[in-house]
Amino acid sequence: MTRGQALRRLFGLSWQRHRSWVLAFAVLAVTDVLATGAFALTLRMLIQSALHEHMQDALIATAGAALSYAVTVVGASARLNIVNLLDEAIGVDLDERILGLIAGLDGIEHLERPEYADRIAMVRGSGDVIARCGWVLLDGVTMLVRLFVVLAILALTAPVLLVLALLLVPALWLPRRGQRGIRKAAVAVAQDVRQAEHIQALLTEATPNMEVRIAGAGPRLQNHGRDVWDRIIRTQARAQWVSAGLGIAGWAVFSLGYVAALLLIVRDVSSGRAQPGDVLLLVTLTNTLRAQAEGVVRSLQRTTDGMSALDAFLWLEDHAAAHRTGESAARMPDRLTDGITLAGVSFRYPGTDTWVLKGIDLHLPAGSTVAVVGEHGAGKTSLVKLLSKFYEPTEGTVLVDGVRLDDIPAGHWWSRTTANFQDFARFLFLVRESVGVGDLTAADQPDRLARAIADGDAEEIVAGLPDGLDTQLGRVFDGEELSTGQWQRVALSRAHMRTAPLLCVIDEPTASLDARSEYAVYRRQMALAKTLGERCGTVTLVVSHRFSTVQMADLIVVVEGGSVAEMGDHEELMALGGVYADLFRMQAAAFRNG
Repeated sequence: MTRGQALRRLFGLSWQRHRSWVLAFAVLAVTDVLATGAFALTLRMLIQSALHEHMQDALIATAGAALSYAVTVVGASARLNIVNLLDEAIGVDLDERILGLIAGLDGIEHLERPEYADRIAMVRGSGDVIARCGWVLLDGVTMLVRLFVVLAILALTAPVLLVLALLLVPALWLPRRGQRGIRKAAVAVAQDVRQAEHIQALLTEATPNMEVRIAGAGPRLQNHGRDVWDRIIRTQARAQWVSAGLGIAGWAVFSLGYVAALLLIVRDVSSGRAQPGDVLLLVTLTNTLRAQAEGVVRSLQRTTDGMSALDAFLWLEDHAAAHRTGESAARMPDRLTDGITLAGVSFRYPGTDTWVLKGIDLHLPAGSTVAVVGEHGAGKTSLVKLLSKFYEPTEGTVLVDGVRLDDIPAGHWWSRTTANFQDFARFLFLVRESVGVGDLTAADQPDRLARAIADGDAEEIVAGLPDGLDTQLGRVFDGEELSTGQWQRVALSRAHMRTAPLLCVIDEPTASLDARSEYAVYRRQMALAKTLGERCGTVTLVVSHRFSTVQMADLIVVVEGGSVAEMGDHEELMALGGVYADLFRMQAAAFRNG
């Protein structure tokens, strides 16, 4: 999509939603153009009538000039108010579109790419800026038309002064070049702006600020933030100075021509070739010409931020179109009968040369509970991301009952997947909403909510809240704050909202619980996994560092160095005496000594 197409869509949306405002803007713009020419002509008529003592004509001309001037001033203010109304109203629609594009992308690969993050930082929440950009640009076109009206009158009155029109070219073109440099600077500093915002979050948000205070890192972070902002300001200031220099050069050329035009008018008056009314008309026209040109330049300057956001929006549109998944012919099974198979799967993150998974051949039987264990950095999380279709394998294939996972639209697969990740989200909503978001189709069903909360071992937590399911969560919204362990159980309840998943991911679901609670939760989760397995053939994937609970799984997969080192149940792997047995004994010894 081009800028022109995007602006046409913007104007079309404005016409559909707020036709009366658009019509008012158009009427005011046309009236303003006519008033500009009328003002100059009525001033000429006023002087000529006064010189010839035609008082009635002079009064008519005076009224015409006053009306034309009033229309111009009031019209400009009214157009500005309409632009403000339109950019706020249409900005909401654009923000919804932007969020829809971001949310509609398959996987999470784009979220971890700097170039994507930079553009998202520029476009997120900028719907009103983009909308204003379009309407300010249209207002600039109105000024440009007014400029041509002035030139037309000037051509009829003193054709020689049309040379000023040529001098407007550098006055308009050079500032535009400068604004282009400012937009490039905005893109160049986008990553630094994100870093500065991250530092600000570290210094102002409660959770990270606890570590910052304990470490005494506040002053160091402030200095680092100041250095980042200095770098941002230097880059932007350099672009601003270049833009200012180009603008000064353009207007210097026009100013020389303007002075020459005034001297020419003085000469004509002295020689008697010009009447006083013509002199006033020419002075008015040349001043209006300069004012209109300055207005066009100001419009270009006001669109700079909007154009940067618009360019980021266009990039997002193109990126979404290029990565949009079409409807595939592959049909996802209603229940698993064979299971999930990884055949020769290797993976490295985009933009890197390091293999995090290499040559994985693995079969996860339908209805089984599979525990994935290994040391930090072994590749467990990457394996979960592939099975959850957040990424596609770099090499190899993932099969779901023989159907290629990459042939199944991500949205379809996610609708049959449920997960409780170690880095779980904290939805600061009502309890019923924080749990119900796990399956929005059943979020308003009390029985489903109650069952999910029971399955997530969160009944006591909800019962202890002042308004039960209707309790607002999060102190920042004047609600109840939960402990980390309580939040984790709410997240676990959310994962159990879906009743017929094909894949259930449980990633360190008890990391914030004590040993007794951990064991009770795991026993319940294993029982639920067995029920899901019998009903839907669900594969339950458990990622854990705690070997005391892993041994409940049907199959244990040991990942080491991005490859599957061992597979089997607990007894088989202990008898093998390999990696799993060593890790199990070390953890058991540490627990006893602790």
